[in-house]
Amino acid sequence: MPRTVAILLGCVVTGGLLLVASALGPASALMSILMAFPLAYVGMRYGVMSAAIGVLLTAVLQFSVAGSSSSGFYLVQFSMPSVVLPWLLKRGIGWWYSALLCTVLTAVLAAGLLVWYAGEQQTTATLLVNQYIDHEVAAARSVYQQAELPKDQLDSLYLVLDSTADFFRRAFWGLAITAFMVLSLITVGLLKVAPERSYTVPGGLFQHFKLSEYLVWALIAAGFSLLIDQPLIQQVALNCLTVLLPLYFLQGVAIVTFFFKKKAFSTVSRVFAYLLIFVINPLPLLVTAMGVFDMWFDFRKPRVKTT
Repeated sequence: MPRTVAILLGCVVTGGLLLVASALGPASALMSILMAFPLAYVGMRYGVMSAAIGVLLTAVLQFSVAGSSSSGFYLVQFSMPSVVLPWLLKRGIGWWYSALLCTVLTAVLAAGLLVWYAGEQQTTATLLVNQYIDHEVAAARSVYQQAELPKDQLDSLYLVLDSTADFFRRAFWGLAITAFMVLSLITVGLLKVAPERSYTVPGGLFQHFKLSEYLVWALIAAGFSLLIDQPLIQQVALNCLTVLLPLYFLQGVAIVTFFFKKKAFSTVSRVFAYLLIFVINPLPLLVTAMGVFDMWFDFRKPRVKTT
């Protein structure tokens, strides 16, 4: 495929995803994790400059269709995984470190722009975040009211909504960083399985993925810090846990993948098992615990038979 056609096709696919996501509203989260892949794929096959051109064209298209705010949100969330991620991978940096660095850069960019915008509005970043969450809560309440549910069910939904909103206010930055990390990792995974690959994704196999052993002490410290009766310390600890626990869940999934490969599970069986892990409680908690305790038990270490 010619380079120009690939760039335009990547822009069209990304623009279509953005259009569908805007129509879905809050349900667009699953759509958003695919948003960076089309142009990241262009970057891996045709060079990083091609991806950068595609991102700029998509931002201009988004500006003409939905305005400057939507275009800015696109650049903040998806420019790094669309351009920087393939650039890092093509330089031979492993997929985990590439995704981690891309996440940090995206978070720094988002935080910097949020603080700058808050200064322009003569307010604070925290107030802007709270206003955004309050707006989303009001929209959700409006949807619930239109559903004409019984009063007891409506009160229960309101209670869940208010508690969720409170959690989002307290753990906003941890949730944002986790979302950026998920986006980068999903993009890496799609690049690994994409058809007609003329490139390689550096780094070890996912089934051997393992976090630094020192990181578990940060997890333990954050957990105990929640017991300290100081709101600021508790908020920092909550944000740390919001980032660290999904990482250990990822390590737990890698352990499960290792045993699936070892026992030669079929593709259908593995897909079904992964769905159960993500959906059925308390399996996510158990998988996360496997990731945490892997430091001490080393589940993937070959066992020597004694008989």
